[in-house]
Amino acid sequence: MLLWIIVYATVFSLALTWGLVWILERKEKTYHQGAVMFTDAFLAGSLFLIIVYLTTIVALVRYPAAAALFYQVLLVTGLAGFGVYKETKYRAGAHGKWRRVHAEIRLMELHLKKDAANAAYHERLSELYEGLGRKREALESARMAAKLEPTVRNSWRVKHLEEVQ
Repeated sequence: MLLWIIVYATVFSLALTWGLVWILERKEKTYHQGAVMFTDAFLAGSLFLIIVYLTTIVALVRYPAAAALFYQVLLVTGLAGFGVYKETKYRAGAHGKWRRVHAEIRLMELHLKKDAANAAYHERLSELYEGLGRKREALESARMAAKLEPTVRNSWRVKHLEEVQ
């Protein structure tokens, strides 16, 4: 019985910890909003793993099965609530980032109407378009930047965008 409790507590704790680390890393991997350092996720995951592991063992040994099950359902529900909260926060941040990028694109296009021979504007516009996944417009802006200012950086950018497209 004790071996079953230890194995179950280990698997349950690892699964919950994986869920926590996955939620924390979504900020960077899915929404590209700043870096979540490995040390941050590792520290949070390690502490969470130890606490959940020990408390699960105590709950399974000390309390009746129904109470231990209630405790585990409470932990899973808490993690799910944390996930929903963080997902909402990440999406709001992504929407704000999207709005800022589109505002910067409109500003660059406005500046290009005034000064169409500015290679730096074309270069930045190319980077913004690429970030939004608009590869064709990014390539056009990069070609214009390379035409106006034939530097190595601009020519490499054109080659990169042609390979990606």
